[in-house]
Amino acid sequence: MKKEGHVYCNCCGKELQTETGSQMEDYFHMQKTWGYFSRKDGVTQTADICEDCLDRWILRFQIAPEDAEKTELFEC
Repeated sequence: MKKEGHVYCNCCGKELQTETGSQMEDYFHMQKTWGYFSRKDGVTQTADICEDCLDRWILRFQIAPEDAEKTELFEC
């Protein structure tokens, strides 16, 4: 959750670490605009989840997400 230039985890409320305006801690950002056939038709929801909370959440999944490792994180 972004608030006044700061990013907070929607699960635990922790402020994600920044240094002079640069993000120093990665997080999972999700955004979903609900469509027809949902109870939230037309609603957009967003959330930011810290890595620790995401790891705990994934442990509850019946089917784990697929992991793929990337060796080059930045493209020139």
